[in-house]
Amino acid sequence: MNSTGKKILSISVGTILLLPLSGSKPRKMSERVYYNFVINKGSIKYSGGTIYIGPKWKLDKIDKEEGDILVIDFRRDNDPDLRVIDSYKIYNADTREEIIDALLAYEEKYPTKWERTRASLIREWFAHNVMHFFNYKLDSTTDVDFNNADEYQYRLRKN
Repeated sequence: MNSTGKKILSISVGTILLLPLSGSKPRKMSERVYYNFVINKGSIKYSGGTIYIGPKWKLDKIDKEEGDILVIDFRRDNDPDLRVIDSYKIYNADTREEIIDALLAYEEKYPTKWERTRASLIREWFAHNVMHFFNYKLDSTTDVDFNNADEYQYRLRKN
């Protein structure tokens, strides 16, 4: 990518992160909607299918159907993390927020030291998708990883 492309990308991403997220429901970022999730160890039923959560070797054996989401669970690592595989394919903001709410509900039911705010998760996923759209660092923007260390990177600062 040439320097003009990098400048355009930087300006675009910066602008997007400062503006309200496009396509989001008209509610506060901190306001959580409770869905009728069916949560079991290793899976969550959501409106679009099933979210499978577990180690990569286990997820590799799943016969995925349309709408199913794979999430690698690294919540017990030193920097707890949930990695949504092929997150760039989920471009609808409402769907992303529902999946984020499902992951937060899963953490409530099966608690670990993974701690992220809903707002930072929404912003991080959106930023990853924008960067992936511009073919920027595809090796790190194809999947979104919600590790604890990134919490403050995706928070808006209060004046």
